Amino acid sequence: MRLPDKRRFINAVNHIEQAEIPLFELEADMAIVRQMMGQDYDMALHSFELPIADVVEWNRRMGNDMVYFGHVWHLGRKEQTDADGRVHYVDGMMKERSSLEDITYPEMDVLRRRLDELFAALDGTGFGVCHGAQTAGFTVPTAIGYGDFCMQTITDPEFILDFQKRVHDYCMREMEMILEYPVDVIKIASGLITTTGSMISPEMMDQFEFPYIADLANLIKSRDRLVLFHVDGDVTPHIPRFLEMGADILNPIDPSSGAEKIYEIKAAYGDLLALCGNIDIDGVLLKGTPEDVRADVHEHIERLAAGGGYIVASSHDLHQLLPVENVYAMRDAVHSFRLETG
Repeated sequence: MRLPDKRRFINAVNHIEQAEIPLFELEADMAIVRQMMGQDYDMALHSFELPIADVVEWNRRMGNDMVYFGHVWHLGRKEQTDADGRVHYVDGMMKERSSLEDITYPEMDVLRRRLDELFAALDGTGFGVCHGAQTAGFTVPTAIGYGDFCMQTITDPEFILDFQKRVHDYCMREMEMILEYPVDVIKIASGLITTTGSMISPEMMDQFEFPYIADLANLIKSRDRLVLFHVDGDVTPHIPRFLEMGADILNPIDPSSGAEKIYEIKAAYGDLLALCGNIDIDGVLLKGTPEDVRADVHEHIERLAAGGGYIVASSHDLHQLLPVENVYAMRDAVHSFRLETG
């Protein structure tokens, strides 16, 4: 297994053709992590919430060139724990203006200590770091509940905007703190786009989602960091807007809108945007053999990596139903591949 090297990732983003292709799997369900690490971790954890030494070791075993890091702001969420110990989002509980007085913010001193520990552990490893951003466009819908959020963008938009402003002010303060560290990439996510398109109209996306993303992206770009847009579903109509807001990398490029979509995106935007993902978690990674996975990974590299601009990753996070052998097959297929350059 090769050593991590963030330069593979940075080169790909900068469209520098290279023989070795980067791998960056952001997250895995604890069932996958347990198998890979041989440890009985709490099933409620995210892979970036492990003890720092284990965060680093899991990323090493995953074969990543970058470590994804962050935290979850559970503001207003009603959650349910299943029989295996996983925590699932059910609804939001902050549905009225009086809820604004109940906003509680993450403790940045706790976040700083985790970051201090992470960068100490990563020193000399070759890993780069991608850190997740908190966003008003994601946190507020989950705090209210998606259905009620969408309805209140029509019936009480001032409540939504007031809620989002309070959350966004904190998100910007947190991002200022994160950017004090030598983070290479910031991940910005949207929760309002699905496999059939956005939950609200394009005009409403410009009112209730994109301004907050653009504000964060402007701050990140002003500090010479890369911006990764993590947006599920069919993102194609929104790519020009993502580029306007400063996107460098698009992830995870869900194939549910068509298996060939990533190749169409590459043809249309490949000189402007690096692509990360698309190895299908509900297709070849779930149902295929390791040989199928290797063939699919190699096809992606051969069709997407010429001239740089492609990073191998799954089409979302690695869920619990995936055979771990297929996860290793994806990793090994990347590590063994050599692109003919020049």
